[in-house]
Amino acid sequence: MLSPMIEAGEHASRRLFLRAGAAAAGGAGLLAATAPAAEAATGSHVFRVAHFGARGDGRTDDTAAVQRAIDAACAYAARANGYARVEFDARTYRLAAPPVRPRPGSTHAAAQLLFPVRISGPQITVELAGAGTQQGLQFIPDGQQTAAGTMLRSTVSATWDGLSTGMPPAVIASPKGDVWGGFNRVAVAITNIAVQVPSNPSLAGLNLLWAPQVRLRGVRVCTPAPLPAVIEPKIPWATGIVLPGGGNNAVVYLRDVHVGGFYTGLLFGEHTDASSVVIFACKVGLAPFGKRLHTARFGLVTVECCPTVLSQVDWEVGRVAAKEGDSLKIDLLDVEEFNGFSRSLGWTTHDCHVYDPNNVLRGWIWMARSGADYLNIPLTLQGAKHLQIAEIQQT
Repeated sequence: MLSPMIEAGEHASRRLFLRAGAAAAGGAGLLAATAPAAEAATGSHVFRVAHFGARGDGRTDDTAAVQRAIDAACAYAARANGYARVEFDARTYRLAAPPVRPRPGSTHAAAQLLFPVRISGPQITVELAGAGTQQGLQFIPDGQQTAAGTMLRSTVSATWDGLSTGMPPAVIASPKGDVWGGFNRVAVAITNIAVQVPSNPSLAGLNLLWAPQVRLRGVRVCTPAPLPAVIEPKIPWATGIVLPGGGNNAVVYLRDVHVGGFYTGLLFGEHTDASSVVIFACKVGLAPFGKRLHTARFGLVTVECCPTVLSQVDWEVGRVAAKEGDSLKIDLLDVEEFNGFSRSLGWTTHDCHVYDPNNVLRGWIWMARSGADYLNIPLTLQGAKHLQIAEIQQT
């Protein structure tokens, strides 16, 4: 079984996250071995990917160039003021190199782009900053999803042989470090960037489980198809965004974040503070890690055309019954069940709103459902006896 697990660490106030849905890592090498002097900063904390050879023409493989910019930014932040920013133009950057797994083992990550490992010194922050203002996922009858600014477009498919070989592959990942049982000393910020993967994804979008802190604003992680024609995601390990696991530094901040076309939309744990989140056409919309720690809090979340709205997920088998539950609060969960508007979305037909047969999830959800308004779909719960769910239509 590969259900996410978080276990107690040596310090009573921190936890060690050990199993799937909960292991991240790999590494791009120690910071001491990063960018050569010619690529280092010249007194500025800003590193433009164009200066490292990225073309951004949608055809050239820009993977290596973007990785050089990330490495250089991390090296600068480590020796200077603790912060550096990698800047992209309003272009599409093709990522065609296969995911790299620098270190084998169950807690180590594979990704096309990896933040370097930092195992000594103070924590630093590296921001990936796009140009433009990302628009919402496009609900159009033809064409493809396009960015209103910066897009990182992965064109690869990947395989995964199970947790014994390491974590599932991703486009961008934070590697395992040494703090509180495994957190890297590089906090991650991503602003105004779209990440796109091929339909029926075989890799995650963002795997940030070992990042100690995360800030995402204006981020889109999706497949190319327009919303009325999203292709069914069948690979259980494909997750749009994996957030930091248990024991993180209590700053996991999301605003204006959209995910579409993955098996699981958002995998989250304690200290998550998220609002203006949209999850469209994922087999499971929201997936808690599966351990009772501190609370995750959501503001406005829209989950549309997802057969299961809330459930734990096992990366090898898909939706599973959690053995131990998270606590969460959702101020407004806007659920839009499939209403038959597109035959190609038949695979999104509603199954259940909360899958919690063991009754381990705890918390409070204020919910508004189109199914209650005009589809005659009742609130569908499997277990969930310790979740207080209030429906707006019934108040």
